[in-house]
Amino acid sequence: MAMAALRTQAAALVHASVRADSCERGRHERFILSRLLVGAFALGLAPAYLAWRGALGAFEAAMVVAAALPLLAVFILSRSGRLDIAHAVSAAALSLFVVSLAAVTGGASSPLLAGLAIVPVEAASFGGRKFVFRAGVVAVTALLAVVVGGEVGAFAAPAAWMQQAMPLLVVGALVQALVVTALMLRRRDAELGEYRASDERTRALLDHVGDLVTWHDADGAVVFANAAARTLAGAEPRDLMGRGLFERVHIADRPLFLKALSDAAHGDTGVSACFRTLFVPLEESGQGRVPVSRWLEMQAHRVEGAQDRKGATVVCVMRDVTERRAQDEELARGHAEALKANDIKARFLATVSHELRTPLNAIIGFSEMLSMDEAGRLDVAKRAEYAGIIHASGNHLLDVVNTLLDISKIESGAMSIERDPLDVAALAKDCCALMALRAETGGIALEHVLGPALPQVEGDRRALKQVVLNLLSNAIKFTPAGGRVTLAVVRDGDVIDLSVSDTGIGIAAADLPRLGDPFFQAKGSYDRSHEGTGLGLSVVRGLVGLHGGRLSVESAPGVGTRVSVRLPLGGTETVEQPAKIVTFARAPRRGLDTKEPLRLTA
Repeated sequence: MAMAALRTQAAALVHASVRADSCERGRHERFILSRLLVGAFALGLAPAYLAWRGALGAFEAAMVVAAALPLLAVFILSRSGRLDIAHAVSAAALSLFVVSLAAVTGGASSPLLAGLAIVPVEAASFGGRKFVFRAGVVAVTALLAVVVGGEVGAFAAPAAWMQQAMPLLVVGALVQALVVTALMLRRRDAELGEYRASDERTRALLDHVGDLVTWHDADGAVVFANAAARTLAGAEPRDLMGRGLFERVHIADRPLFLKALSDAAHGDTGVSACFRTLFVPLEESGQGRVPVSRWLEMQAHRVEGAQDRKGATVVCVMRDVTERRAQDEELARGHAEALKANDIKARFLATVSHELRTPLNAIIGFSEMLSMDEAGRLDVAKRAEYAGIIHASGNHLLDVVNTLLDISKIESGAMSIERDPLDVAALAKDCCALMALRAETGGIALEHVLGPALPQVEGDRRALKQVVLNLLSNAIKFTPAGGRVTLAVVRDGDVIDLSVSDTGIGIAAADLPRLGDPFFQAKGSYDRSHEGTGLGLSVVRGLVGLHGGRLSVESAPGVGTRVSVRLPLGGTETVEQPAKIVTFARAPRRGLDTKEPLRLTA
C-alpha cells in the first residue's frame, strides 16, 4: 500500500509538459520515485546517527547534504520538467556521498572511490549520451577534489571504527552497484516490452489498412511492408524486403521511384509519385499466373528523428489507382477525339469553301454571260466553250457530293458491296485507259504491270474500280511533267497486291500518320497547289476495309509514293471498320516479286 501511494505521489509530481508522452512520463516517474525513497531513507536515519555520534562534524554535514540533494532534484524536476538539470543535481549528491565516505576512509587511497564509477553508469538508466557525459564530468570533478584535498592534507587519518566498518561500506557500495544494474536491466526490459507491444499494435493496425505501407532505410531498401502487399503487389510482405519492391517497379518508372524516396528522405514535406508495378497473382487461376501492370500512387514522408542508416527513414503509403488512370486516359482520348472532330469540321468548312465555291462561281458567271447575250454577240464557239466549262464544273460538284455521300455511308456502316468474281487484270487495264488522257495532258508516263496467271477476286467491281481510279488520280495529280506512274497487279500467296507507284513530290514523314483522315491534305486549304477535297484516300481506306483488305503507304519527299492494296482471294467476310493504313517514311520499293512481268505502256 505504501509503495502504491508513493507511485501515485510520484505520478502527481510529474510536470505537465511531459504527461502526454508515455515514455518520457515513465522516466520522470522512476526518477522521482527513486529519489524520494533515497532521500527519505537517508534523512530518516539522520536523527538516530546524530544521537549515536552526539556531535555534528564535517562528515555528518556532508552526508546530510547528500541526502537532501535528491529531494531538491525532485523539486526542480516537478517545477521545471528539466530532467537533465535534476539528474545533474542527483549525480552531484551521489558523488558527494562517495567522496564523503572516501574522505574518512583514507582519502585518495580509499577503495570506496571506485564507487564514483556508478555515477555515469546510473545516468544511463535515465537518459542518453548527454546524461552520461554530464554525470561523468561530475564524477571526475569529485575525484579531482579528493586528490587535491589529499595533497593539501585536508583529510585526517581514518578513525579506528571506520577501519572496522570498511567491509560493511564495501558491501554497501556493491549493493548500490547491484541495485543500479538491476534498475537498468528492468528499465531495458520494460522499454523493450513496450516497444514490442507498440510494434505489434502498429503492425496489426497497418495489416488492416487497404493501402500498401512500406518503411524504407536510407538506401531505399524496404525494411517493413504490411499485409496489403498481397493484394496490391501480388507478393508476401517478406518478398518486398530489401530490393523486392524496387524490382517490381516498371523499369521506365524506377528513376522516378528512387527520386521520390530521396526527396522525401532529405526534404521537410511529403513527396507524391505515380508509377507502374508488375503484379503477379499469388493464387494460380485456371489460366495460370498472368502478370499484369498496375498503377500505384505513392505518398512518401520522412520519419522525424531517423538518423540511423539501419532504421526506417522514409514511410510510404501506396494505393491502387489503375482504374482512375484508365478513366483519365479515357477522358484524354475523348478530349483528343473531340479536338480531332473539331479539326475535321474546320477542314471540312475550308474544303467546302474552296472546292464548292470555285465551280459554283464558274457556273453562275458563265451562265449569266450566256443568259445576258441577247444581241448574239457571242459566236457559236464561245457558247460551246462556256457550256463546256459549266458542264465540267457541274460534274466536279457532283463528284464532291458523291464522295461526301460515300464517306458518310462508310463511316455510318450503311454502305454495302456486292461480291462477284471479277478479273483484276481487266479492271486495271480499263482504269489505265480512263486515266490515259489526263496523264498524257500532264506529260506523265502511265504504265501498268500485270503478273502472270492472275486469279479472279471476289469483290464489288464498282467499288474496286473507284479505289484504283482514286489512287491513279492522286498519283497523276502529284507527279510533275516528265514523271512516271505505275499500276502493278501481282499475286502474293493468297492475296492480290495492287499497287500504284509514282515519282511525284512525295509525302513528309510528319504527314504520314494522318493519311486517310477525312479532308486532310499535306498542305492547308488555301496554300496548296493542287485541287482536291482530301477525301480520296479516305474513301479508298473505307472500300478496302469493306473487302477485308489492307492498305499501306511508302513515301519520301522528292522521291515519290507507293500505295499498296492487298486483297484476299475470296471467302473473306465483309468488315464494318475501314482498313488501317500502315505508313513507312522511306523511299518506295520499285521492284516486283514476279517472274517475267508483262510491262505495257498506256
